[in-house]
Amino acid sequence: MPFAVCLIAAGLAQPSRIASVLERCGIPVWTPSSAGADEGGIYRNAICLVIDMPGDAGVRTLRLLRQYGIKTPALLIADSGYAPGPAELGDAWVLNVIPRTADPREVLRWIECMCVTRGLLDRLHAAEEDCGALVA
Repeated sequence: MPFAVCLIAAGLAQPSRIASVLERCGIPVWTPSSAGADEGGIYRNAICLVIDMPGDAGVRTLRLLRQYGIKTPALLIADSGYAPGPAELGDAWVLNVIPRTADPREVLRWIECMCVTRGLLDRLHAAEEDCGALVA
């Protein structure tokens, strides 16, 4: 499975700069064509979701995705000064809320962690399948 990030960015006065940062680092970016689109399972198959939306729109979008059963790890990019608390996030399972004005390397650090984790899990699953094939 390829390592790619699903970027959901909408409603911003300026386009999200996250996509260009990721692409310059060689990380493919998948972007849904519309709010309800899940072309090819991009939400579930992405290494992580990066949601860059103003106000509480990112939290609402992530909560909706969670209601649809999408459990992909998520980062929220938020307006400066906006820090949703545990009550607002509920069971949205957010890795971190990063201010839009933060250094983009903060997002890259999280994505690097997700790539390493996915790589380890893929190797573990492959080893389990190899062991299963030997037993059968």
